[in-house]
Amino acid sequence: MSRDARPSIVSAVSQSDVVLVPIYNELKCIHAGIHTIRELQPYNKNIVVVATKLVKRKGETFKDWADSEDAKNIKAVVDHTIGQGINVLPLKFSRAFDTIFEQELSIRQLMEKDALARYTYRDVAAQFDNLLSYIETHYA
Repeated sequence: MSRDARPSIVSAVSQSDVVLVPIYNELKCIHAGIHTIRELQPYNKNIVVVATKLVKRKGETFKDWADSEDAKNIKAVVDHTIGQGINVLPLKFSRAFDTIFEQELSIRQLMEKDALARYTYRDVAAQFDNLLSYIETHYA
């Protein structure tokens, strides 16, 4: 964090088991994410990048969202700029995020409430589960 960083932020980052840094595959966001990682590293080395808002590009086929062009680009920039010690986990674009904030419910609560949501949000819910499992396995 820069010299003028708020002590409460430095304290929170320093005491955290892991820090998640969301990065979207857009130039400004990637630059901001890299800057954020560099600012965080002196206070906490346990950083995980979440490649967010992933979408399938025309002609793309893959089974794992980590293999999407967006996720691969974010990982390549992080690896090249920061080094290969930071894991990049995928989180696809979903309208679920708007609904979560609007209804103030978790994705699991939304899925329990509505059969269509259970079907529509299954992939992004699985990605949340994978992210949580990764954190629990590596940082708990």
